[in-house]
Amino acid sequence: MKKNKVTINPDYFGPGNGLYVIHFEEGCTTLGFDRVMQLGNLLAAELDRWDLTPLPAERGTMKAYEKYRMLSDLVFRKHQQNGYRSKAELTPQLIGLEGKQVEVVDCYGEKRRFVVGKSTGWIPCHLEIPSRRSSGGPAVMGSPFQSVRVV
Repeated sequence: MKKNKVTINPDYFGPGNGLYVIHFEEGCTTLGFDRVMQLGNLLAAELDRWDLTPLPAERGTMKAYEKYRMLSDLVFRKHQQNGYRSKAELTPQLIGLEGKQVEVVDCYGEKRRFVVGKSTGWIPCHLEIPSRRSSGGPAVMGSPFQSVRVV
């Protein structure tokens, strides 16, 4: 896979709460320090690659980001070989509810309804599809949920 230039903005959300900035020809995207640590840990566990687990002292460093990228690349290669799809980005409370309409109370106490969708690719995430007539929706937010009910 092509390597993109990655820079660090260490204080984007305040001191020590920064972002990795991933540069592309068309622009850039970002990934938070804590998200890299979380995903790195989930992928390392899923792949049984404890040697690539980002260490707490590596948070916000290129070493942590490089470990995350290595893990992501391993999942991609596994996907190419046998169609493997990671569960690291899926919302545990929604696994098995894809295609069903649910009512959730999110971690902030907000109640909402949506059809549970799932993105494509080798590290899919759950999607909040507004209705059965909709063709897509945003990634699920606000988990862990206080409650989930199929409606």
